[in-house]
Amino acid sequence: MTTKNPLGVHAEGDPWFLWFFALFVWRYLRFIVNLAGFYLYKPSPILDKPTYTGGRDVTVIVPTVEPSGPDFLPCITSCAKNRPKRIIIVAGGKALLEKTEEVVEPLKEKYPDVKFDVDFTPAANKRDQVARAVRLVDTPITVMLDDHVFWRPRFLPSVLAPFEDPKVGLVGTNNPHLRNRIWNMLGALYLERHNFENRATNAIDGGVSVVSARTAAIRAEILQRPDFLPRYTKEMFFFNIFGPLNPDDDNYVTRFVVKHGWKIKIQQTPDSLIETTVGVTEPLEWKFIGQCLRWSRSTWRSNTCSLFTDRTVWKSQPYCVYAVHIAGLTNFAAIIDPALVYLFTKTQLYRGYSWWSPTPLLNLSILLCWIMLTKVVKVYPYYARHPEDIPLFPYYVLFAYFHSFLKAWAMITFWDCSWSGRNLKAAAMKEPVTAPGSARREPGGSVEPGDSLVATKLDMTNAI
Repeated sequence: MTTKNPLGVHAEGDPWFLWFFALFVWRYLRFIVNLAGFYLYKPSPILDKPTYTGGRDVTVIVPTVEPSGPDFLPCITSCAKNRPKRIIIVAGGKALLEKTEEVVEPLKEKYPDVKFDVDFTPAANKRDQVARAVRLVDTPITVMLDDHVFWRPRFLPSVLAPFEDPKVGLVGTNNPHLRNRIWNMLGALYLERHNFENRATNAIDGGVSVVSARTAAIRAEILQRPDFLPRYTKEMFFFNIFGPLNPDDDNYVTRFVVKHGWKIKIQQTPDSLIETTVGVTEPLEWKFIGQCLRWSRSTWRSNTCSLFTDRTVWKSQPYCVYAVHIAGLTNFAAIIDPALVYLFTKTQLYRGYSWWSPTPLLNLSILLCWIMLTKVVKVYPYYARHPEDIPLFPYYVLFAYFHSFLKAWAMITFWDCSWSGRNLKAAAMKEPVTAPGSARREPGGSVEPGDSLVATKLDMTNAI
């Protein structure tokens, strides 16, 4: 004897429906739970008398390979306006040391209460540059800052608030969005989804995919552990066959914090908003695709390390094991979405044996609308801010499916640990140029019309 489920389907006699239902739940359970987590999220409040203040307790580390670039001076200025105790800038290569000092010198007079230190490493290597600065830190809190990111005037009080919890070791911020032309829009949407995922999972079990190194605050005692820097600067992977890694530095820091029992907090407030600029004269499509490949390779390397090498996440972040780490390795939209449609067309539900839908076409339309709806929800905040980009939404959907092939290629070439999307050697050698269409920003000022700068209130490896 068979029984009908609420949809009017004889489940026992319809194995196609069971396969469809299993795949549907696997793909969309995390979407539903993440949606709830996104709205349950609460930032840490700023106390009237905080334990930590910027002028007494914060050192900012800025590794740079472009002190002559249009973003560097505004970046350091926005940082200095927050009045940290110390800013340590480490140039990638001795050739950049003099130029870095030249740019920073006027700021020393303008912000006399901030201590500026400029150093260098023999070559452009972000991990080595950060390690050089970590050894000089003498404050309880360290903030990592990329040289093309801008802070708001009250950024530090907001990002320091989570450290009122003595168990919090690492704080992530509102990550930036880049927007100008279609490829920058895709980059903005890529990061918008990352913001959604990090905020949601952090609210559920305290986990995240990664705390971006564009700006992240961390307790100095973590960075100064005897076992941190040796592995940070010489990280190998895949049974110590490949490496050492230059990219994936933020993945390493995130895993290290989790492994040693510290909590992570994503702080998303208007004050913790960070911004960035981007030029548009390069072959941007290749730069962006290179970045996506680098991020996807990081996913394959870091997620497998979290699951099978460190293994701490299985106990400390069980939901993220499913929703972040495993999903990041299995979420191929170009395969799963067509598979869902195919399995659905084989079920009795598609053929119209249900009380709520009389035709197969209507049933299929409902499924397709659901698939599109789930792609809209996570990026809705972006389109609310930029409704002029709504006509470009189909390009985003197409790229989401194309990204599955990028992810597959990244899996095959996971051993490639180059910094794709950015030519570090060229960046270290070139003269300052502000190309047409790139952002011009006066130190501490606002961005001029036409600039390629977009900010977001929310923090992509497994998002698309």
